[in-house]
Amino acid sequence: MIVGLHGMFENQARVDRFNTSKALFGCKLAEGAPVSPHVINMIGYIESLQRLGFPLDDDLATDVILQSLPASFEPFILNYHMNGLKKSLTELHGMLKTTEASLRKTPGHVMTVQKGKKRKRPAKAKKPTESRTSRQASKAKEKKAGASPDDACFHCGVKGHWSRNCKKYLEDKKKKGGVTSAQGINVIEINLATHPNDAWVFDTGAMIHTCKSL
Repeated sequence: MIVGLHGMFENQARVDRFNTSKALFGCKLAEGAPVSPHVINMIGYIESLQRLGFPLDDDLATDVILQSLPASFEPFILNYHMNGLKKSLTELHGMLKTTEASLRKTPGHVMTVQKGKKRKRPAKAKKPTESRTSRQASKAKEKKAGASPDDACFHCGVKGHWSRNCKKYLEDKKKKGGVTSAQGINVIEINLATHPNDAWVFDTGAMIHTCKSL
């Protein structure tokens, strides 16, 4: 009799295991349906299998629940696996409820799961590229502004200024009877070349220009 009862209950437990596992692996959440009752129902099946002596591994139980979710939860599933998270079924239930609330508030929103908060560095503003024309204009302006430290005066030979700003040159011309003005000294000088030459010698920084003909 005892053997008969044992066999009867063993057969009943096997049938219960079959029906429970079939119901568990057949669970599928429809798109738009609430996730909380669905997950609670699946956790109940998992606990029933454990009572029947066939417990599911924690990772396998998590995979079974995630596989039952619709396409809208795929970003969450992807981030869950990429971050290597290991949560209990209760914690997973809470995370799925939060994700569902986010999806309902902002359609098309991608729910991400991260181990820690990561701050994005602000993008560096790109410096505007300077065109060749503007660079040439800038150099011409610098040259026009004044002599560079390497420019030598034609009169005294000292670097750093031109002859038009040379104190010695201006003083010498003043002594020779140069024309003066209220703002400064303007000097006019004509020099003749001793040898014929068809080219002009022209320098914007010089105060003396040479010509072969008077």
